[in-house]
Amino acid sequence: MGPDLKHRPASMKWLVGVVTLAALVVAAALDTKFLSPQQVAELNPPPFSAESYAADKFPKVAAMIKEKATDLTVLAAAVESDQGTAGKQYGQDLGTGNFAFSVKATGTVEEVADNFVLLAVQDVPKDTVVRIAVGPTLSGTPVRDATGTIKFGDFTDQTDYQSVANQFKLQMQQTVLAKLDTSSLKGKQVAVYGAWSTGGPPKSFLVQPVDIEVTP
Repeated sequence: MGPDLKHRPASMKWLVGVVTLAALVVAAALDTKFLSPQQVAELNPPPFSAESYAADKFPKVAAMIKEKATDLTVLAAAVESDQGTAGKQYGQDLGTGNFAFSVKATGTVEEVADNFVLLAVQDVPKDTVVRIAVGPTLSGTPVRDATGTIKFGDFTDQTDYQSVANQFKLQMQQTVLAKLDTSSLKGKQVAVYGAWSTGGPPKSFLVQPVDIEVTP
């Protein structure tokens, strides 16, 4: 037997191996789905940005609060009569017996302090205290909760959920309070739209503002 015949089986095995490998490469290429940059972005979304979320959502939430706001003369009497019933009728249930409300209050500014603006509101139950939050008492949490359109389940975790409330607070500072001259408010009539949540002292309403209208 000559040398060529002797080595033919090994050559055939090598050739079969090469052909098989080539076939596998072709099959893998045919089975591969090539994605566009947009599809890649959809499969790998950017990290959640509470700042961007709040910038988009706050104007919409503020508009809903103004549209759905219950006048404080009605709400204060209802809460004093039965907080649970008032919560079911006018508010959003936060669990553990607490509620968040969209509210409107119209009154005369009696005092301007670092933390709040005190309003004298007619036709609320006796000894009711109504304040507009400014400074350290400002909170985005009631605003986030008052419409019922933003839920904890919409977010990955508690951190993102709370970050939205914090960013809402910044939106309130920038879009509501920044244009308000508190030094000239005393004695003026104002209408405030905002959110209030239960859990504080009785007969005390600290309104977190999404809009403040001052009568000239």
